[in-house]
Amino acid sequence: MDTHIPLIVDRSGPILNLTFNNPSKKNALNSEMMGAMTAAIEESNNYQGLRAIVIRGEGSIFCSGADINAWEPEQLQLLLKTITECSIPTIAMVHGACLGGGMGVICACDFVLSEENTKFGFPEIRIGMIPAVILPYVSRKIHLSKIRELFITGERFDNTMAYSLGILHHNNDLNDLIYSIKQGAPKAQKNVKLLLNSNILSKSIHERDVELADLISIIKNDQECKEGLDSFFENRKPNWVKE
Repeated sequence: MDTHIPLIVDRSGPILNLTFNNPSKKNALNSEMMGAMTAAIEESNNYQGLRAIVIRGEGSIFCSGADINAWEPEQLQLLLKTITECSIPTIAMVHGACLGGGMGVICACDFVLSEENTKFGFPEIRIGMIPAVILPYVSRKIHLSKIRELFITGERFDNTMAYSLGILHHNNDLNDLIYSIKQGAPKAQKNVKLLLNSNILSKSIHERDVELADLISIIKNDQECKEGLDSFFENRKPNWVKE
């Protein structure tokens, strides 16, 4: 594997695989890697027929965090924002260890799968740093009371705890997850992600109800929704499901 390429990009039909490629430094996130990942995800929004993005790490571990000698906070902020706002479902495939900034990456993803014996953690506190950049994304998956404990102690934890915290998906089989994603309507999945990333829940009940009613009205008149309803009443699979 060419270690000079910061990110390995490989599309296989409806799946885009993005692999951090800095194994000699345990995939520590440097400026080049984060820039390449951000650009690849931004470009993916224009791909036709893409159903999922799988993020991996080359070598023995997924990601050891940010490379403290070769990164800027703004670059990590942009990467995490780009992953979160990606219109395509994102899946992190974790192995070995996922620490610090790597935790931000997986918490920005829609789904996280993990190999056995993987270790997770926020070690920043043990070198006099704080995980400030990743906090908004970690809080999407972990309750604040547990974040407090994990951030203050820097203790590592295993798959069992990662699942109990809400980080890991209940089914650890990538093929099963991709199959499930492909059963859903692509445009509807994009709209769900937009809805979940919006501030709709912070609005008043009246504002929220009006906006949601308008959204449903738009979706009901879309051809994808009409195809979905027709397939239901005709007892057939919708046209986006490819065997």
